[in-house]
Amino acid sequence: MHVSLLAVKNTSKTTIMKNRLISLAAVCAFIPAMLVAQSVEKNELVGVWAVKVTPRNAPGTLLAIDLFGADGSFTHNDDEALPPIPAIQAIGTKRSAAYGRWKRTGDREFKLTFYIEIWKEGVVNGFIRVQRTLTLSESGDEFSGPAKADFCDANWNVVLSLANDVKGKRLETP
Repeated sequence: MHVSLLAVKNTSKTTIMKNRLISLAAVCAFIPAMLVAQSVEKNELVGVWAVKVTPRNAPGTLLAIDLFGADGSFTHNDDEALPPIPAIQAIGTKRSAAYGRWKRTGDREFKLTFYIEIWKEGVVNGFIRVQRTLTLSESGDEFSGPAKADFCDANWNVVLSLANDVKGKRLETP
């Protein structure tokens, strides 16, 4: 009887050790999956951003709020007044909010295109087409990159193009 009691004790220890090893293996498998999920989250643009646009060949700096949707949608809002550049003022004096699409093109690189209506005396008289290439910081809380804004008349003829540098800082992630 003494031998069989020892066998039961050893079997219990073996079962406990097996269960601990299985638990440890599960935790080891789960941690990398969590880290990958967090790094993917950090590499996304989804959320609300404070943006600063600095033209390379024109005066002024533009501050804006950008919203990147999880479905690739994009909304941009800034001051409705247009810069005091004669070629732009000939098309219009105010602009609408902007709408567009974005997509990932690399590890932390994204392409974005959006459109804005230009108004003159309460009537849509032209458009702005903006194209950006954005590089997300390793932390995922900032982006930067070049942008090009084409100011077009009502027939989409480019009247003026401005090269810009863009910087963004994350305000919120849904």
